[in-house]
Amino acid sequence: MIKTFKELTESVVEAPAISNMNTYLSGMRKGIESKLFFLEKINPDCIVDFGCADGYLLETIKKLKPNIKLVGYDIDTRMINILKKKKSNIHFTSDWEKVKDIISEFKSPALILSSVIHEVYSYGSSSDIRNFWQNKVFTNSFKYIVIRDMIPSIKHMKYIPIYVNKIREKSDPIKLKSFEDHWGKINNSRTLLHWLLKYPYTENWNRELYENYLPITIEELYSKIPSNWIKRYNKFYTYSYIKERIKRDFDVDLELPTHLKLILENTSKN
Repeated sequence: MIKTFKELTESVVEAPAISNMNTYLSGMRKGIESKLFFLEKINPDCIVDFGCADGYLLETIKKLKPNIKLVGYDIDTRMINILKKKKSNIHFTSDWEKVKDIISEFKSPALILSSVIHEVYSYGSSSDIRNFWQNKVFTNSFKYIVIRDMIPSIKHMKYIPIYVNKIREKSDPIKLKSFEDHWGKINNSRTLLHWLLKYPYTENWNRELYENYLPITIEELYSKIPSNWIKRYNKFYTYSYIKERIKRDFDVDLELPTHLKLILENTSKN
């Protein structure tokens, strides 16, 4: 029985093992230039990468901005232990209290949430998600919050693109069936967009299938922003790489926005 979207959003999925780590990490490295959009827009003295994985984002920042303090946080202690052995000047930890201790020494620290919000929702309980927003993101610890993630909009949800059947006909029928058995038919814009973002992942399909790529809308995200945070930069757009891939694979011009780039500034932090 297919769950409702609310049930899917609130359910906790135990993360399956990554069958091909190299493929998984190389996928995360794609579009690194897009992920670094914030570097020329703000001037943080410390950057915390939440969900740092193999540390590639921070390693790239280190080459571009060598004088900024860099901190990588990830709950995967195995990955953190591997990163610590590199003996770089980047501080890697799975202890959030250590992160708080480090950033307390800086005036303008930035928290980077790059393709991580959907993972928090996919693998965290409702209390984990509440703790994420209240005690890690929207605190007075940071001067800036940078978000780049896949996200839909409520105003597009009831829109049914005319090219649904075309996409269905050109999709892998086995993968599409497994997707629709879990997430529902691709006959609405949110589920269709979810499929279009997910279908290329083959080697780690067992993990990707159950991960909720679109657990929160842009409107829901905006409603969480406290009054002392202002939008310094806000771009809701269709990622060109994805648009080109969908045109190539389905001969379809994607009209739906796929990503959000957002920079928030804490006006209460001097």
